[in-house]
Amino acid sequence: MNPTDSPITVAITCFNEGDWLLDCWESLLAQTDDRWVAVLVMDGTTHQRTRQIFEQLHHPKLRKFAMLNNVGPHPTRHKAFELTETPYHFTLDGDDQLMPDSVALVLKTFECHPDAAFVYGDYECFGARSEIWRYPMVVRPEDLVESQRTPGACAYKRQTWEQLGGYAIELARGNADYDFFIGASEAGLTGYHCGSTFYRYRVGHAQVSQSYQCRYHQTHEVMVRRHPQFFSDTARRKRFLGLGYRRAALANRAAGNRKEAARLAWRAFRHGFSQDHELRNTLLEGYLPPWINRGLKRLWRLPRKLRLKAQTNL
Repeated sequence: MNPTDSPITVAITCFNEGDWLLDCWESLLAQTDDRWVAVLVMDGTTHQRTRQIFEQLHHPKLRKFAMLNNVGPHPTRHKAFELTETPYHFTLDGDDQLMPDSVALVLKTFECHPDAAFVYGDYECFGARSEIWRYPMVVRPEDLVESQRTPGACAYKRQTWEQLGGYAIELARGNADYDFFIGASEAGLTGYHCGSTFYRYRVGHAQVSQSYQCRYHQTHEVMVRRHPQFFSDTARRKRFLGLGYRRAALANRAAGNRKEAARLAWRAFRHGFSQDHELRNTLLEGYLPPWINRGLKRLWRLPRKLRLKAQTNL
């Protein structure tokens, strides 16, 4: 097949995957549907084995680009989109793999649903553990308030990408794909589940940094500012911000940043999480001396102990 006749670009981004990048590439070559072209974008890395494999890979349907500096995953994916000339774009991380029929499933779903802004499916996890991550067949706007319900690594219509302006620069280090899906919902665009597992996700390699977890609330604040229509409902906005503050508060608590954890816990309290037991402890640990905290915890556990004792004596 002539590469110019292919309707979909499979965009592989890499950083320090080493030999896993070869496995990723082999999974693309093994597709049952060969109507694809590929771009490979390497984030600025000093990982020698990854650089060697990047240089070694050649194919008539492959284009390559190397970022001069490390810019993070989302700007790298953004560059891959810029290199895409096909109607559809399938994102693939360099340590992950495609199922043999992934391209076929994606193209069939786009063909069956001409209005599809993006196509996603379930994930098969491998590496540190094996399991299937099921994603909902239908995602409502309210679902996106609770969490990202569609995976970032999926297939996008190029027109959708251009309409929404790609990933947000402010979220270059995290949650840019989450923001993208909220933007799609805000614009009335629809994604479709391909009905099967279409992606193999390696567990145990890419880890979310602790500093990012501790600043997670900032990404929620950015998303609220970027999507005033989606968050025009006060209850929706309050819930979304509260979830961001809660997650960041617990991350700071785990990192030993007690004062910052307490500050964020208080903000979560003000956004509707005043009954959250973990946040209450986070708040007290940040503002009260340890000996008072220990005494209060014993006091709070006392009614439960008394109830259990009464039940035992019956």
